[in-house]
Amino acid sequence: MKQMAKIMLLLAIVAGSGGCLWKPESFYGRNISRNVQFLVPHKTEIPKTCNHESIQSLRDFVWMDNLSADSLRGKRELGGQWVRVEIKNETPVEIYFSILIQWINIPFVELCSEGGDGQVTTSYSGYVWEDWMEVLSPFPHFNVTLKANESRYFYIYLVSNEDLNFPIRTVSESSYRSIVLFRFLTFLFFTMMGIVSFGWAISEYLKSKEGIYISILVHFLMFFLLVYSVHGKEIVSIFGNSNDLVRHSYYIFLSINHFIFFLYLKSFDRFLGNRFSNHPGFWVSGFAGFLYLLVPLYPRVYEFRIFLVLSIFGTAAYYLFKTHHTLLSKEESDVRPYVFGWFFFLFSVFLKTLFHFDFYPYQPFFIYAAVFYLPFLTAGSFLFLRNYEKRDKSKTRYRSLSLKLDKAEFRNKLESLLASEKIFLDPNCNEEMIASKMGLSYHQLSELINSEYNFNFPSLLNQYRIKEAMAILNGRPELNVAEVGKLSGFGSRSAFYLEFKKQSGVNPNQFRKNKNI
Repeated sequence: MKQMAKIMLLLAIVAGSGGCLWKPESFYGRNISRNVQFLVPHKTEIPKTCNHESIQSLRDFVWMDNLSADSLRGKRELGGQWVRVEIKNETPVEIYFSILIQWINIPFVELCSEGGDGQVTTSYSGYVWEDWMEVLSPFPHFNVTLKANESRYFYIYLVSNEDLNFPIRTVSESSYRSIVLFRFLTFLFFTMMGIVSFGWAISEYLKSKEGIYISILVHFLMFFLLVYSVHGKEIVSIFGNSNDLVRHSYYIFLSINHFIFFLYLKSFDRFLGNRFSNHPGFWVSGFAGFLYLLVPLYPRVYEFRIFLVLSIFGTAAYYLFKTHHTLLSKEESDVRPYVFGWFFFLFSVFLKTLFHFDFYPYQPFFIYAAVFYLPFLTAGSFLFLRNYEKRDKSKTRYRSLSLKLDKAEFRNKLESLLASEKIFLDPNCNEEMIASKMGLSYHQLSELINSEYNFNFPSLLNQYRIKEAMAILNGRPELNVAEVGKLSGFGSRSAFYLEFKKQSGVNPNQFRKNKNI
């Protein structure tokens, strides 16, 4: 398992730095984003069609340079906007290539140019030209021909659903075919990983009845949907472009993924036999991810989105540490890579989120690191959890344990602690304390109580506490109700009142009066 953990980590690093993230110009073509110019906003009407008059008009307008070398970066203009790029053919032969926009959330794009002979060339791209068996939205691209030593301006009118932050490239026909093939094979890879993960998780769950395997599976599948909605096929190509949330579907899936991540933390906390995830703040932080939905809807929230991102990811990192920190004290060498692996994933998702929130230019590593790391993290997590269960004696399957344990002996030992030693009188008494005294884990004790008594541990504990309270109420009339509740093990007067009335049908004062009649 130690070697396996190292191998999985190495594969993840190789995938992140070498696979999709390494993008040589020979494969993805030449990035011409630095050469692109934006049309300076004008009060006068600007053309929105492609013809000779429109091109002449556009030439007379003022243009400003794109300042980013890696991507076309600018604010989205409502109703569409013009950009232009000058491309020169410095060879003595005619060349053929495509101008490719490396993003899919662009419902409409039109390329417009005029050759030296005055011939106007126009071509369109958008969701209506969908291809690839309708599972992937193609990158907008336009086939272009330049004569020997020709220089020409290409005007691009685009309608984007978000601020511009994507590369524009020139690619050869063979390079474009390679891009198409690579995207489709990547989609197939993640689909196959999803199928394998599904079978693996279900198999482990059926053997162990541990929900952690299902939560990791759901986490992988939901993150795959997030990536698919951004880099594979836009939801607006299916449901239309009229709703703000549909146009910005990334925020929907980001919110869901944040909540699913907390479900994983909850299941892992339970897997270890801890109860930290029961704190109210844990679930408040989990549901806080749905605040992302406000970003595309309210401009004021969009302006301060950095504080939202930092607070949400900050709490996620905090609860990741709190639910996993007990592993860091263990001596096994595969434990820390598991914990640090999840921290690396969370950090890489944070970097990806910063890009989608438009805080830095297009950078492949920051965008795709989490995407290509997660399959290896998922497989490594399944391997780690399976071996952790085999190695840790306290994680023995509760079903096999309950068969081996003498049920009468179990009940006698538990009831001795409760009836004879009256351990329940300690307000701090909980499942962990009793499980430790009985030589069991919290998880084992919980399952065995449910099996033997048909209710949970708090109900069993409160039965003994109320029975003790009734005896005190009858035997010590000089004590007030609050003192009786404290002596019987309740931490607060209100909790004592509620539980007493729940079990007896009357409150403590009425019970005392009825006994005195």
